[in-house]
Amino acid sequence: MQTIFDHGEYQDILAVLKNKDERVKIQNQLLKTNPSMTVVAAKLNIPGPIKNNKKIESFFIAGLNEFEKMLLDAGIVFISKKEWLDKKTGPERFYLVDTGAILVKEITSHFEELKPSYRLFDLDVLANDSGTIKSLSRSDVNQPARKCLICGRPAKECGRSRRHSVEELQEKVSQLVCVELVYQEKENIANWLTQLAQRALLYEVSAWPKPGLVDPVEHGAHLDMDIFTFINSSISLRNYLHQAALLGIMSRSANLSLIFEKLREYGKKAEKTMFVATNNVNTHKGAVFSLGVFVTATAYSLQHLKRFDANDIKNVIKKMLKNLINDDLKHLSSKKILTAGEKQYLKYGLSGIRGEAHAGYPTVFKYGLPTLLTSNYDWNSRILITFLELALHIEDSTLIKRAGDPAIQEWKNKEIKECLNLGGIRTKAGQQKLTEIEEKFTQQNLSLGGTADLLIVTIFLALVKEGLPDGLQNK
Repeated sequence: MQTIFDHGEYQDILAVLKNKDERVKIQNQLLKTNPSMTVVAAKLNIPGPIKNNKKIESFFIAGLNEFEKMLLDAGIVFISKKEWLDKKTGPERFYLVDTGAILVKEITSHFEELKPSYRLFDLDVLANDSGTIKSLSRSDVNQPARKCLICGRPAKECGRSRRHSVEELQEKVSQLVCVELVYQEKENIANWLTQLAQRALLYEVSAWPKPGLVDPVEHGAHLDMDIFTFINSSISLRNYLHQAALLGIMSRSANLSLIFEKLREYGKKAEKTMFVATNNVNTHKGAVFSLGVFVTATAYSLQHLKRFDANDIKNVIKKMLKNLINDDLKHLSSKKILTAGEKQYLKYGLSGIRGEAHAGYPTVFKYGLPTLLTSNYDWNSRILITFLELALHIEDSTLIKRAGDPAIQEWKNKEIKECLNLGGIRTKAGQQKLTEIEEKFTQQNLSLGGTADLLIVTIFLALVKEGLPDGLQNK
């Protein structure tokens, strides 16, 4: 069985003692030059001759990030003065903290008990007491002595008697570190997906020209919003997108429809946050739904299937949304206030974005993603090419709402086909036609809001696929 001790250089007792002398020297120097401040010397208690490697270093850094957050939450200013992250005798970091040693010791003691794995941290708190260097103990803050990782007895008692073998201790330490590293990896993936989702929102609104949509130049069909409204909205959705990613990564449930119910709960709160950020302008309500679904489904696929595969993600989405039509559209007769999509379902039998979503977003996977991935141009051009392809194949409920007639779809498709026949954005004639279409949409107050939502999720998928490291299965 692999452990965190499979790699690293052996350190003998002389190396450990020499390092201890260096540590004391730095601590004393910091307190001598900063007598009114508190020093925290952070290291790990690692049994055996292997004291450091990439896994141990990563664990150390991640833990100290949490410790630093605790200091900031307490309103305490600190400076990281020196660190030895890759030192063979173990990673270390030295802090100067601008507050009393007692308070700092209370925080370090709390940190060391916060998680089982944090009991591996040794955060020495030192102060200059009238020229004498004093190291505070847990008893100074009315905390009990640290307990043994294995049996729960006082740690010093087990250490002196050598009650547990090095191998036994290493097995326990490896287990604790690995659990924490797995958690940190999941958190890192969630943060990464969150960033890509926000980039997708911003990439979509930044591309120009897009008929019937907001871009940096034109927003004639949306007089109540502009690109800055969209920037505000995109930033406001960060917490929601992070929740969506964590939901997919952390969930152990195979009940994907239940996961979707939880996502919708998050989404309702996100909509309120969005409206606050935009002064009650609906910039991203559709994207809250669709992008949230794609972030959760992608996170779930990466975590549970260990690869990026478009078919995997599509199937996860279909399982998440298997009850969507029945839950949302089959009982509308008793509903007093209807959305545009619900009205179109009752009047024309059009399922709109719900039908698209329920089917696993076939327009995205059949037309949007392949187009974006095979377009060898700058991002603006890639997005516009993909936008036209999506707009040509989508039943856009926002467009139908603005026009008041599903027949608008035929006119829209005719205009887009003319643009594509002229070469699209690849030719001057195609570019001119696209600009003409944008002008027509503005004059007629038409919008392709449904297309925009699919464009956002398509961009997100492309960013994920193109951002994955070599070696990960990626189809």
